[in-house]
Amino acid sequence: MCKTIVLSTGKDTAISHCPSCDIFYIWHNNLMLSLSPDDFFNFKNIIENTSFDETSMPFPDKKERVLLPTPDQDISFAFTNEELKSFRTLLNEAVFMKEVYSLMGTEPGTNR
Repeated sequence: MCKTIVLSTGKDTAISHCPSCDIFYIWHNNLMLSLSPDDFFNFKNIIENTSFDETSMPFPDKKERVLLPTPDQDISFAFTNEELKSFRTLLNEAVFMKEVYSLMGTEPGTNR
């Protein structure tokens, strides 16, 4: 695996980036997604624009969850409203930190 820089971490999630191969990694519980920059930002936009109230449904454990597709059509996240809010916050934080590192030219693994 690449030498990555952690952009954002939470209770169940960590988001990192490898500047050498330009891949974003989203670790959530025991699942890891490897995303190109286009896939990462498209995924972030889907998450940002999903309305929990309009798309949630009851799951077998009697909790309301929303299904969120990933770039792999066979994998989806199922989040409660609080989990969705937390995940959105982490994605926004990761994008912000990526921009900071890029603007400062200090992202590890770059040749600046």
